[in-house]
Amino acid sequence: MPYTQVALCIVGVALFFNAGKLEARSGAADHSILWSALSLLVSVAVLVLGAGWLAWLIAQLGLFLGIAIVRAALEARAR
Repeated sequence: MPYTQVALCIVGVALFFNAGKLEARSGAADHSILWSALSLLVSVAVLVLGAGWLAWLIAQLGLFLGIAIVRAALEARAR
């Protein structure tokens, strides 16, 4: 069993879940479950393709950047 891949998935889910909870403390909606599910989907997609931990890290950073862009666009649209 690929223990490193499982560990990377758990790390990504935990980080995005906690980031969602951290953002919810500032009064925003709690999207921690959505964020962690997206992280798990990205992790599984990258690791199924046979990529290593560096590609996983780049994909997770891309997901974080994508979430930030969408949140900024929604915030600007609400104003």
